Amino acid sequence: MAPSVIHPPTRFIADAMLGRLARWLRMLGYDTAYEKFIEDEVLIERAFREGRWLLTRDRCLTQRKVLCGLCTLIASDDIECQLWQLNQDLKIDLDVNRQRGYRCADCNVLLVSIPRDEAAPLVPAFVARQYQEFLQCARCRRVFWRGTHWEDFQDRIAGIRNHCTDEADSR
Repeated sequence: MAPSVIHPPTRFIADAMLGRLARWLRMLGYDTAYEKFIEDEVLIERAFREGRWLLTRDRCLTQRKVLCGLCTLIASDDIECQLWQLNQDLKIDLDVNRQRGYRCADCNVLLVSIPRDEAAPLVPAFVARQYQEFLQCARCRRVFWRGTHWEDFQDRIAGIRNHCTDEADSR
């Protein structure tokens, strides 16, 4: 169980077992570091050096005194349950928020808006015709747009938010 948090953390580091959660947090705009292969000592050192809240599925890791009050043990393998837990334990906002910015799900870099004519050669032709707004990752150069995948993501997030609200109302 996570300690009471006064201000929700906005920067995270996820252990090797939480790659999918890291991607979802990035899509929600949270700065979330993740490496598939990282030793526990390096993970802890990076969390401290970069001022990140550690998310882990490793119970032994959370029992280290140095991490007391600076990590959350994620209880479930299910992504929606994981996000619901973070909302409940850390009070993170599950709204997609332009003020937090949009992040590349792969690189964790803030996405930048690019003109449609710049995006057109980088996306399928029907996408270039159908959409007006495009974002690009400065690191991997991937281009993003608000297509059906984005709508599905927002619907799933709304479902989690509604579940959180229903749970809070029943208390």
